[in-house]
Amino acid sequence: MDLFGLWYALAFGATAVITYTDVKAYWIPNAPVVVLAVGNILALGLGLVRPSILAVSATVFFFLLLYGLWPDSIGSGDIKLALALSIGCPASGAWIMTVVSFLLATVIVLICWGVKGKTILPFGPFLLLGWWLSQEFHFNWLNVGMGL
Repeated sequence: MDLFGLWYALAFGATAVITYTDVKAYWIPNAPVVVLAVGNILALGLGLVRPSILAVSATVFFFLLLYGLWPDSIGSGDIKLALALSIGCPASGAWIMTVVSFLLATVIVLICWGVKGKTILPFGPFLLLGWWLSQEFHFNWLNVGMGL
C-alpha cells in the first residue's frame, strides 16, 4: 500500500467512527479527530497535499466566527473537526469542503424539516463528506480534466 493508501485508510477509519458517534449521539470524540489531524499533518509533511494557506485560514476564521456569533448553530466538535480536516485539503479544497458541507446539510435539513419537522442534524458527517469530495475533486477529477 502506498502513502496515499495509508493516509486514506487512516482517514476512512476516523470517518467511520466520527460519523457513527455524531449520528448516534450528536457527539464527536476527540481521538479520531486527533488521528485525522496527525494524519493530515503527516500528509502535509510528506508532500501528499499542498493546502492553500488562504483557504485554510479563511475556513478556520469562518468556523470560529460562526461559533462565536451563533454558538448554538455548530458544536465545538465540529470546529475541531473542521480544523483537523482543513490541514489535509489540497489547494483550495478547504473552500470546497466548507461549501459542499453547508450546501448538503442545508438540503438535508430542509428535507428532514419538510418530512419530520426536525431541523437539528449532526454536522460532522457533512464536513467529512465535503473533505472526501475535495480530495476526489482535486486528485481525480482535475487530473482527468487536465489529461494527467
